Amino acid sequence: MTAVRFRLTRTASARGRLFKRATHTWTGTLPGLGPVELVCPVAEDRGRDKLTARVTGRAVPPVSFRGIGFRNLPRMARATLTADGRTARLRRRHLAVTQQGRALHIEVAGRSYRYRVLGGRLRHELRREGAVVTTTRSQWRWPQTVSGVSQGEADALDLGLAILLEGVYTRNLSFGGALCSWPGRFLSRLDLSDLLDLWGG
Repeated sequence: MTAVRFRLTRTASARGRLFKRATHTWTGTLPGLGPVELVCPVAEDRGRDKLTARVTGRAVPPVSFRGIGFRNLPRMARATLTADGRTARLRRRHLAVTQQGRALHIEVAGRSYRYRVLGGRLRHELRREGAVVTTTRSQWRWPQTVSGVSQGEADALDLGLAILLEGVYTRNLSFGGALCSWPGRFLSRLDLSDLLDLWGG
C-alpha cells in the first residue's frame, strides 16, 4: 500500500467587512494532481444563516459543504454536500457515544464513505473501500497547516472530500466534543431542530 503525503498552508485571511463574513484560505499541492485550495467560509453576506466551505483544484473535482454557521464554520446540521455536481446523502447517529458510532456517513458518486475523529480533535479519517485519507490540523481553530496521508486507491475525489471536511465544524463527531459545544450551538440557534438534535449538530 503506497502512502502519499500532502500539506496545505493557510495563505490568506480576509477580515469581515460591513456586510461580508471573514474568510480563510489554505493552499497546497497534491502529488500527481497539482494545486488545491480550501476556502472556509466563502465570502457571504453576514445576514445568511448558512455558511459554505469549498475546495477547488486543477485536477480535483469541485466539492462544497453548506450548513448552518457556528463559530464561522458550517455545521453538520441540515447540511448539503456536493461533489462534482452531485448531491451527497449524509447521515449520523446523534445519540451514539463512541467515535466510531458518531462518524459521518457520506454516500456520493456511487461511493460510501465514513468520516470520523481519531482521538482528540485534530486528526480525522475519511475511509471508503480500498482507500483511506487521514488529515491532521496544526491546531483546532484556523490552523496554520493541514497535513494529510492517503493510502490505497485514494483519488482526487477522496482527497478533495477529506480536505473539504477540514473546513467544517466537526467537534460533535466525538461525544465529549458534542457535550462541550452543545450549549453554544443551542444558544446560537434556539429553535426546535436544536431541541431535537440534543446530542448532534
